[in-house]
Amino acid sequence: MSRDDQRSGAPLPSDDDIEILEVVGVDEDGRSPSSLQEAAGDDETVEIVFDEEAPPPRAPAVPPDGVERRSDTATRERFLRLQADFENLKKRMEREREDHYRHATGALVARLLPVLDNFERALVAARGGGDREALRAGIEMVYRQFLDELRREGLRDIESLGLAFDPEVHEAVATDADSPLPANTVVEEMQRGFYFHDRVLRPALVRVSVEGGTDPSHREDA
Repeated sequence: MSRDDQRSGAPLPSDDDIEILEVVGVDEDGRSPSSLQEAAGDDETVEIVFDEEAPPPRAPAVPPDGVERRSDTATRERFLRLQADFENLKKRMEREREDHYRHATGALVARLLPVLDNFERALVAARGGGDREALRAGIEMVYRQFLDELRREGLRDIESLGLAFDPEVHEAVATDADSPLPANTVVEEMQRGFYFHDRVLRPALVRVSVEGGTDPSHREDA
């Protein structure tokens, strides 16, 4: 109602005279609700919901159960094959190691056969009552031949006589308190010791000079 009408004294309209207008919206496709109602039919009610928030992101597609089971089965089979291949590799390496050790030992035994032959000849000569000097020379030759073969395999002597006692390579089995050598000195080698390559194969059994009856094998710094 305008101000002019109010000033002119025109009567106000009643409730029956007020017409309610319906606000028609437009959907996302540009169609009005009336057109949607017509498309749905007169017997159906179309409910229009306006969502101001953005739609949530779609969840990733989940593969069917059959695909997952096939994938798990393939993975397990691949793991079992790898495990079997690893076990076969371990067995093959063990066989090769044993073969190598057996063949290496066989080569050493083959080189020692001439030494065995010479020992047999020396025994035959000793039984025949031959020249004792020739027999001694033959035994020395066999000894040197045997020691040379062992040294070819990595055997080395442990030096002991006249050196300071070393508990890493020496084993004191006797002491000598009257020796003119300084204390803790090896004065006698009672059994030779050997290295095999870089390791002590057998320590040398020695007699050691002492002062006041002290056992060098029980030193505080040993």
